[in-house]
Amino acid sequence: MKTGIVQILKIYLSLLLIYFLCRGLFVVYNSGDLQLDNGFDIFNLFFQGVRFDISAVFFSNFIFTLLFFLQFYFPINVFRQKLLKFVFIISNTFFIFLNFVDVVYFPFVQKRLQSDALLFFNGEKGHEAFGMIPVFILQYWFVWLMFGVTIFVIYKLYSTWESKIFIPSAQIKFSFASFIGVVFILALNITGMRGGWQLRPISIINASESVGVENAPAVLNSTFSLIRTWQKKSIQLEPNFNINELIDCEKGIHLYSGESDTIHQKLNVVIIMVESLSRQYMSYFGGTSKTPFLDSLMQNSMVYTNGFANARESVQGIPAILASIPSLMDESFIFSRYSNNRINSIASLLKNEGYTSTFFHGAAIGTMGFHSFCKSAGFDHYFGKEDYPDVDEDFDGSWGIWDHKYLPYMGLKLSELSEPFVASVLTLNSHHPFKLPEEFTNRFKSKGHPIISSIRYVDYSLSLFFESVKKEPWFQNTLFIITADHTGPNTDVLKNRLDDYRIPIILYRPDHSIKGVSDKIASQIDILPTIMNYLQVKSSYFSLGNDLLAERCQPKTVNYKMGIYQYIDSTFCTQSDGKKLIGLYNWRKDKFLKQNLLNSDFSHEIKNTLERKLHNTIQVYNQTMIQDQMTLKTNEAKK
Repeated sequence: MKTGIVQILKIYLSLLLIYFLCRGLFVVYNSGDLQLDNGFDIFNLFFQGVRFDISAVFFSNFIFTLLFFLQFYFPINVFRQKLLKFVFIISNTFFIFLNFVDVVYFPFVQKRLQSDALLFFNGEKGHEAFGMIPVFILQYWFVWLMFGVTIFVIYKLYSTWESKIFIPSAQIKFSFASFIGVVFILALNITGMRGGWQLRPISIINASESVGVENAPAVLNSTFSLIRTWQKKSIQLEPNFNINELIDCEKGIHLYSGESDTIHQKLNVVIIMVESLSRQYMSYFGGTSKTPFLDSLMQNSMVYTNGFANARESVQGIPAILASIPSLMDESFIFSRYSNNRINSIASLLKNEGYTSTFFHGAAIGTMGFHSFCKSAGFDHYFGKEDYPDVDEDFDGSWGIWDHKYLPYMGLKLSELSEPFVASVLTLNSHHPFKLPEEFTNRFKSKGHPIISSIRYVDYSLSLFFESVKKEPWFQNTLFIITADHTGPNTDVLKNRLDDYRIPIILYRPDHSIKGVSDKIASQIDILPTIMNYLQVKSSYFSLGNDLLAERCQPKTVNYKMGIYQYIDSTFCTQSDGKKLIGLYNWRKDKFLKQNLLNSDFSHEIKNTLERKLHNTIQVYNQTMIQDQMTLKTNEAKK
């Protein structure tokens, strides 16, 4: 028995070494997205990561361990021996594969792979993932080659040790020493899965506590992240105050006072959400790509230079833009247990004003759950790939219809709508695999990351859309909002750590009646109340965002990633684990968020104010989500 236990320990140690090497590959490939200033940071990252690797190894091999100990109670046979080998190889192949996938998947979502990623494969987020597999295999062949070598090594090691793992029944002796050995291995498993003997098992948030928010993904591993987010969790409400004591701005209530005599403008509204359009790409901001059309448009628009996304994925960004719902939980609202909650959206609010609403997306209906969300949000029409007349000719081979074809098609459909209308579109082709139509490959070819070329192509596609509709009768009577669903991969040396969330927010009128540049904090959830104000709609509604054209509420943005809430105002970036502050930075002066003011003689008054505002925001979000209160009751709307 002693020999078998020794072999089990060797297996565990070998797996820990593999996880160590996977972390090394992750750090090297994604170094531009991490904040590693010196050798100590790198050492600490790997050192802290061992704890999460131990937990992952014991979790993923728990069934194998139990089957191993069964041989002490049931005679071993060939079937059980093959079963044990099968369980070991399959389980470790699966989880190690996830860690290799995460090396190249992380730049797109800026978080470790979690259970929501599997929604691509069960169909809830659409079926495009299956079509993308060949592209990923070809583009990242070197990663899969290393994965194949790793699994081959695991198989050979297990085969080498296999004869020593199994103990002939004649040699099994139930001695006190053997009992202690079994207890030791089981205790080691339980302790390892918990991450130690502390009161509570380690969780994803512990990674941020050990090395900071930006480096937390490198400390984690994909196995641990997936297992810890496997079951959909409800939001936990821990009231710290009475919401009714807050001012309207803080509790999401936007009341129409009934005092204004201004005539309500029945303008059309078109919201253009450009896939992965980071601020750092745009030449208007000195970015890495060329966006001549958007640059020219912005010269005659209202531009918010400190625009922020509230999330890092399309499935989170769409509810933020269209319904003012930030993503402050591990799952997106669309796939959460709260997806059937009553909500306001730009469609439902303007429906009461006689507006027709339409959502356009060139991918298949059902992709990312957008179709279901739009139905629940009150949109009248949804146009997907299936509605496009020339799918076979204009399909991009991956996601849907080429942008330079689909956007002018949207223009045609808009001209068929009765006015006033509100329409929104999410573009496609600035998304992995960043393919370009063959006729534009050389025209937009650029050095560096392939998204740079894709952004140039999308900018051109947008110019085709505006060119196609500028003479339509409805064009001059329309407010256009141009923004991004989220940011994309980093394409340059970061000039500011907050660039991970920075996006353009642009308001454009063809008559140039709204124009200027503002550096106030703006975010996706501010778009809905800003539209409502600009249209001078005489109704009350619920929104966690602020009206960017008014000064009633303090500008701020809030986002969430891997258990950490981040609150940004005009000067400070405040981070919390939901219970206590873990970071406070003056982002105007400290662009890389290196000087944590919590560890200095910083003003307690300012610190307490920021902490209150952040935790107020969290509680309002949690309470209104849990209690299905993201719409105003009749008596509230009449106040």
